[in-house]
Amino acid sequence: MSQPSDWPLDPKSVRLVSPVVIRRNLERHPLSRDCYPLAIGYYETAYHHRMSRLRHDDNILIYCFAGRGHLETSGNRRDISAGELILLPSGTGHRYWAAAGDPWSIYWCHFSGSLAREYLAQIGPVDQASVIPIGLLPTLTAQFQTLLQATSNGFATIAMVHAANMLKQLLTSLAVIVNQHTVGQKNNFEVENIQAFMLQNLDKALDLDILARQARLSKFHFSKKYKQATGHSPIHHLIKMRMEYARYLIETSDSPIGEVAAKVGQEDALYFSRQFKQAFGLSPQQFREQQRPAINLGH
Repeated sequence: MSQPSDWPLDPKSVRLVSPVVIRRNLERHPLSRDCYPLAIGYYETAYHHRMSRLRHDDNILIYCFAGRGHLETSGNRRDISAGELILLPSGTGHRYWAAAGDPWSIYWCHFSGSLAREYLAQIGPVDQASVIPIGLLPTLTAQFQTLLQATSNGFATIAMVHAANMLKQLLTSLAVIVNQHTVGQKNNFEVENIQAFMLQNLDKALDLDILARQARLSKFHFSKKYKQATGHSPIHHLIKMRMEYARYLIETSDSPIGEVAAKVGQEDALYFSRQFKQAFGLSPQQFREQQRPAINLGH
C-alpha cells in the first residue's frame, strides 16, 4: 500500500488507514476481494497539504469540493478547482498540493482489489491520471461521509467488508455522474452550473421559474433538457439535494430540526419532516435517534 499523506490533521479533518491484518482479510474475503478501501480521509481547508510519489501501488480518488489545489503528473501541471475529481490509477507517479491562498477541502480514498481497475475504468482512463469536472454534488459528499463513518466503526473484518461494498457503490455512482455530465455537455446544457446554483441556494425558495431563468430557457425546454441530462426533473433533484444535505446536518450537528428545515429552504417543519420521511423512511427525529454519535467534520 502507498503511504497516505502525513499532513498534520486539524480537529476538523479525518484520516483512517486500514491495519495490515485487515487489508489481508479484505484481500481474501469473497465479498470484498474485488475492491476494498485501504485508506480514506477528509481534509478541510488543508493549508500546506502536499504529497509526492514517484510510484504507488494503490488506486487513488480525490474529490475537491471547496478551495483550489494543483496536480502534476508526467511533467504536466493542472490547477484543480472545487467540483473536480482526480483519478490516479495505480502505478501513476504524481505530485499534488493545496493552493497557498485558497487551500482545498477534499475527500480522498486509496483502494485496491482484483477488479479495482475495472471499477475505475467506468469513471475514467486507467492508463493515466485524469481530472474530471463533475460539479458540487451534496449527494456525493454524503456518500463519502457515509463511507468514512462505516470505516470508522472499528476495524472488525465484517465492518470493513461492509465498507468495501459501500466503496463499490460510491465508484459506480461516480460512473453514473460522469456519464450524466458527458451527456449534458453533448446537449450543450451546463447542468453543473444549475446544480451549483441549487447547492448555493438550498436555503432559498427556489422554484421552476427561477431555475429556468437561471438557465435562460423556457420552463418547458429547461425541464426537458435537465431530465435528458440527469434522468430527473429539476424539482425532484432539488428536493433530493435538500434532503441529502438535511441528512448530513442531522448526522453531524445538534441543530434543532426546525433549524435544519430552514437551512434547506423549508419554513414549515412539518412539511419538511414529511419530505424527509418520504426520502429516507424515517422522520428527522427518528433518523437522528438511530445514528451513533457522528464524526464531527464540520466547523
